[in-house]
Amino acid sequence: MPTAALKKKKVLPPKPEARKETPINAEYEEKAKALLRYAMSLRGVGPEELAARLNKMGIEISGGGVANKISRGGFSSMFLLQCMDALEINLATLPR
Repeated sequence: MPTAALKKKKVLPPKPEARKETPINAEYEEKAKALLRYAMSLRGVGPEELAARLNKMGIEISGGGVANKISRGGFSSMFLLQCMDALEINLATLPR
């Protein structure tokens, strides 16, 4: 029995794309940045104050680190939720 006949061609997975190169991802990164900036403006809090509040929660980050994360927009959902907790904002009450 020929083994070549039993072997199937391997299908290669698609090539990975950079996250920001996908338009839908870029759109939602912008929405996340806007949401966090809106939440900060509601509380009158800048990056330094948000960092201080996060530090009180046990999350070590500087004001510059917060500003960089927001500027890049590629932060995790965990970071967003931590920031909302630090700002004492319940996401369920925010307008869409």
